[in-house]
Amino acid sequence: MRSLLEQHRREGNSFPLIGGHRGCICEDQENSIPAMEKGLSRGADYLEIDVQLTRDRIPVIFHDIDTLEKTGLPGLVQDHTYDELNQCYKVPTLESVMQWGRKNSVYFALEIKSQHYLTGFSEQELMPLMNEIVQGAAMVGQVEAFGVNYKALSTLKRLNPEFEIGLIVPFIPKDPVALMHDMHAMVYLSYVDNLRKDEIALLQGNGYYVSGAILREQRLIDYAIESKVDMFEFDKPEIFQARKR
Repeated sequence: MRSLLEQHRREGNSFPLIGGHRGCICEDQENSIPAMEKGLSRGADYLEIDVQLTRDRIPVIFHDIDTLEKTGLPGLVQDHTYDELNQCYKVPTLESVMQWGRKNSVYFALEIKSQHYLTGFSEQELMPLMNEIVQGAAMVGQVEAFGVNYKALSTLKRLNPEFEIGLIVPFIPKDPVALMHDMHAMVYLSYVDNLRKDEIALLQGNGYYVSGAILREQRLIDYAIESKVDMFEFDKPEIFQARKR
């Protein structure tokens, strides 16, 4: 992911990179490879997808922590085996997505889903498995893992210093640059209404990248573009194709 961000900055492109959120909103299931393919064909520069761990320790791409709405199964992703989930709702594995991504030169932002009091141990267990899969697919240079669980992300960074990480920052830190430095992070993610223009410029001036996360309101989209964030996610990346040109 770093190479994509660096190229974007070198080219002086003032329009942010657009991430296809869960692939994109389309007729295909979210977080499925067909939805990812459509997200790219509709103008996404990278794909934002969600990673969780099943009971039988298989990293899968699934957004909701609670499985009831999408699968009819009560409980959390970590409570069910891959086969149990897949019988009710076609769930791609991280490995299959990374292999597809390698063949198609795709960049990914991998969100580590977290409801810490319930899933914290599972998130820690996920880190070495995710590192092994991403490394095995030769995709370390094309991904960034991010989330709110800084402890798990620190574990990942210790396992593989080349694995880039991003921090979801749901608060206003005293010193955002120091936070990024201490965590050895690359991307600072926050809702743009928590970001002042001078703070964005400060982070970027210190070599970091700023994401406006997922945006849906037009006023926040306009502010993100005006503030020159490096990236943000959107459900329908095709909306920005003409503006990017």
